Amino acid sequence: MGKGEVRKIGARAFIGGTCVALGAGVVAVMAGVGVAPDPAYELDGRGELVRPTDYRTWVYVGTPVTPNDMNDGKAPFPEHHNVYIDPVSYEHYKRTGGWREGTILLKELVSVGTKEAVSGNGYFQGEFIGLEASVKSRADFPDEPGNWAYFSFTNEGELGGALKSTAAAFPAASCNACHAASARDDFVFTQHYPVLRAAKGSRTNPENRAARPKTLGAAAAPMMEREMAAEPPAPNPQWQAGAETPGRISGTDVPTDQAALFEYLREFRYRDWETRESARHPSGGPHTQLGRPVRVYMNDTLARTMRSDRRRHREGATAIKEMYTADGRLEGWAVEIKTGRNSRDGDGWFWYEVTSTTDGSSPVAIGNGVPGCVSCHTRGGRDMVLSDWPLK
Repeated sequence: MGKGEVRKIGARAFIGGTCVALGAGVVAVMAGVGVAPDPAYELDGRGELVRPTDYRTWVYVGTPVTPNDMNDGKAPFPEHHNVYIDPVSYEHYKRTGGWREGTILLKELVSVGTKEAVSGNGYFQGEFIGLEASVKSRADFPDEPGNWAYFSFTNEGELGGALKSTAAAFPAASCNACHAASARDDFVFTQHYPVLRAAKGSRTNPENRAARPKTLGAAAAPMMEREMAAEPPAPNPQWQAGAETPGRISGTDVPTDQAALFEYLREFRYRDWETRESARHPSGGPHTQLGRPVRVYMNDTLARTMRSDRRRHREGATAIKEMYTADGRLEGWAVEIKTGRNSRDGDGWFWYEVTSTTDGSSPVAIGNGVPGCVSCHTRGGRDMVLSDWPLK
């Protein structure tokens, strides 16, 4: 593909022996339709994914939501996720039980609106705030784990505003670590989508059957039994350390021992650092609820790099973020410390977050290489540090 060339790729359906061209947007899929192997997405000349259109006419998969008030006020993804799959890939999944070359899944982000309705209390959708995609392609993403690549058309500084027309793939570590650790079916979280579980290898439209079989399968039985017995769930690997934390870290006075770190934060020793934001400001997420106040402090090791043209921070580079409630009460901290010379895709950084100022026994995350922290911090900034420079 030549420089600047846009590769147009569309799905095609064969109906009654006739090839009908279907754009990357509206695709009508009928029972018994055969499908061609073409992907239903397009890349521009820079290799960026062009934002699909008409995706709300695709096959709707489901809407998971992990609200803040069910996650100690700190859900990594507190919004509703309306998920769609291109119809050609859905047909392929029904026939073969596997994800075809060129599969694309769209995830439309919608805020949690009201929690009350005439039907009762719950989590009801509010406003559209973003759009993300995942694409499987050995041809276009040969080096990505599972050949899956992840994209976001959301303008981070314009949540709920205009979407980007194209998007570059995130670094592999930013999303694949969590998908590889926890997704049940080739990097896809089918365990949370009964539509996909029922469709897998069904060769027909399972919704047309009167029976409503259990689709989780034997592998999910232990999980269901634990839930029924009200046993505590297993720790979420997304917030567990993925690498060992070194015993000694130069360039910082911030400890990485859980008890010592919490005591350090409670004593506000970092407030002696010269480099800090001048005041609290609305958060862009996800360390606290979107729009709530935060304030960032940087130690001298990190500040020296931020002032220079160096792309990589030195060992001991440390940032601490104070997190506040809407009425200005301190409610916790987030900490990142570079523990060696190399970032190692996030494994070379120590991550910590706690959502209490009185009890440090249950941090949200602690340790090197925490996938949930890495997945966000690889998306921009300079060497895992996302704060704008100079600090305001």
